[in-house]
Amino acid sequence: MTNLPRLRFALNSFCVGMMVVHGFLFWIVRQQLVSGSSDFRIFYTAGLMLRRGEGRVLYSQRLQSDTQREFAPGAVHRLGVLPYNHPPFEALLYGPMTYLPYFSALRLWIVINILLLAGSIYWLRSWLPTLASHFPWLLILTPLAFFPISCALLQGQDSILLFALCCMAFSAFRRTQDLKAGGYLGLGLFKFHLVLPFAFVLILHRRWRALLGMSVVAAWEAAISWGMVGGKELLQYPDFVWHGHQTPGVSVPADMANLRGLLMGWNSNLPVRWLELALLAASIGLVVWASRQWRPIDLLDMRSWNCGFALCLIVSYLVGYHGYSHDMSFLFLPTLLALDRTLAEWQETSAAFKLVLGLMFVSPLYLRFGLRPPHENLFAIVLLAFVAYLATAAAKAEPQALVSKSKGRLDDPPR
Repeated sequence: MTNLPRLRFALNSFCVGMMVVHGFLFWIVRQQLVSGSSDFRIFYTAGLMLRRGEGRVLYSQRLQSDTQREFAPGAVHRLGVLPYNHPPFEALLYGPMTYLPYFSALRLWIVINILLLAGSIYWLRSWLPTLASHFPWLLILTPLAFFPISCALLQGQDSILLFALCCMAFSAFRRTQDLKAGGYLGLGLFKFHLVLPFAFVLILHRRWRALLGMSVVAAWEAAISWGMVGGKELLQYPDFVWHGHQTPGVSVPADMANLRGLLMGWNSNLPVRWLELALLAASIGLVVWASRQWRPIDLLDMRSWNCGFALCLIVSYLVGYHGYSHDMSFLFLPTLLALDRTLAEWQETSAAFKLVLGLMFVSPLYLRFGLRPPHENLFAIVLLAFVAYLATAAAKAEPQALVSKSKGRLDDPPR
């Protein structure tokens, strides 16, 4: 790699610049955070209702509204009620936090998320040899320079927890510990709309041990949820989620950088049913295609394996029915994997791929798409381009894997 010090300085400076942008955003909205305008309001509501013994009516819109007005009346008056539409078992995380005032609980949750980020990067470092050895500061700077992660911190969302679980699942898959990897993915089912598409990939690859691990954890989560809210409330949960998505401002396709946003995030005269059928067909086709790009049993070539895994994660977001900017936090894992490979093969990597990878970190681009009228759905084009280049990289790596296989070499998992 030529001009390593100059490249290192340029990348570190760019990340610092993006972090300054994010710090400025936090400063602008600081008063709104204090008043309860962030998404953390829904988690605090669920935790407070659970602590009060109101789990059996957790999905009562009236009680959720009354609870939010207790600690965030100004935010409710300006923005309306934000419904808690996550699975019941997740509310257990937030019950203890409700012993603190709302803003103190939010600050605690931000600290916990930063610790999750630090732990995840530490967990991944041995799988990112180029970054760990030649660009160690990027492992520190890039998490907070990645806009979806900063957005998740700003909103008090749970997306960083999903990123941490995906990191542990990745490491377990690389060590052929499929049962454990499936368990980690099962713990991520609080965002089932993003995890289940990856489960479909596992079905296509007949990774039964991973699916068993996911199913066992899912069964425990269902049992815990049943005990918390009762059978009647649990059976009504899907209907609550569906009608909640129809609430104005809760599920806006134009704000989603996925296939749904790309197809339905416009003022179109086409019938909604036809658009939904096109979305379903495109989603199934994309998942099937993505599964063919990843060969989970072939650990001979780390480049091909990582590219395929990263591609499947991005596709899981693209075909998810609901996904805002903060939901893209778990895409930091495939972005890191691609960045490590790009830096290792800087001269051989095409300028177009470097551009696409760079766009993943350009925060003003996310912000521009979010301005009124919002068209964050356009970022789906960047993700589709990312997927295409990852598929190309995986295909180019196949001959190297065949050579390694013929010589009997196998990449040893890091200790």
